[in-house]
Amino acid sequence: MLSPSEGRDPVLSAVTLIVGIIVALTFLFGFGNVFALALRLGVPVWVAPLVAPAVDLSVVGLLIAIRSLSLRGAPAEVIWPARRLLLASSGDVGVERG
Repeated sequence: MLSPSEGRDPVLSAVTLIVGIIVALTFLFGFGNVFALALRLGVPVWVAPLVAPAVDLSVVGLLIAIRSLSLRGAPAEVIWPARRLLLASSGDVGVERG
């Protein structure tokens, strides 16, 4: 383990920075898309910025729930409803249960 005086590996710092930038840009891109969609659907301007983070957090929550259930050995019958919601949020239709 590195002490604070030794500093961090520059490669680790660079990768962490790049991943952080990618996550931030992905969030901003998704935020802009959901914001524009909300405005086109007639959502009031003051509500539209609140919808985008809710959509992102819902997807993250579904991903975490599915992974947690899988790690705990839950049967497919328990996991499938969460997967179906995740698939519906991504726009995939007609996906067979498997």
